Amino acid sequence: MVWRVWMGAAVFLVVPSTGTATSHPHPAPALDRGQAIYLQHCKACHGEAGDGKTFAANVLNPPPRDFTSAASQKKLTRERMIRSATEGRPGTAMMPWKSVLTPADIRAVVHYIRQELMHVRP
Repeated sequence: MVWRVWMGAAVFLVVPSTGTATSHPHPAPALDRGQAIYLQHCKACHGEAGDGKTFAANVLNPPPRDFTSAASQKKLTRERMIRSATEGRPGTAMMPWKSVLTPADIRAVVHYIRQELMHVRP
């Protein structure tokens, strides 16, 4: 994190910089947008809580991903999740969403899943 210090009238104010010293080149998408996309397109298979405990889990082989598991939190990078949502996952019921969702929509839903369901902070 980059810090800037301004001095004025014998008062020092320290605030975080909004400069480019960040590990993410793009600002985080809005959570409400990602949540709306998740609830509309992902919840049926992955569940409202992201745990994959849905009716679909009983009929799909392999079952939908449980985003809440420790294994998923370690294994799923942001890039892998974006690629999976965009291109789908061969050998699973995970379809490619690139013809339904924009790249910005896919980034938003991945951001929502990671932050709110997986509890992985940027």
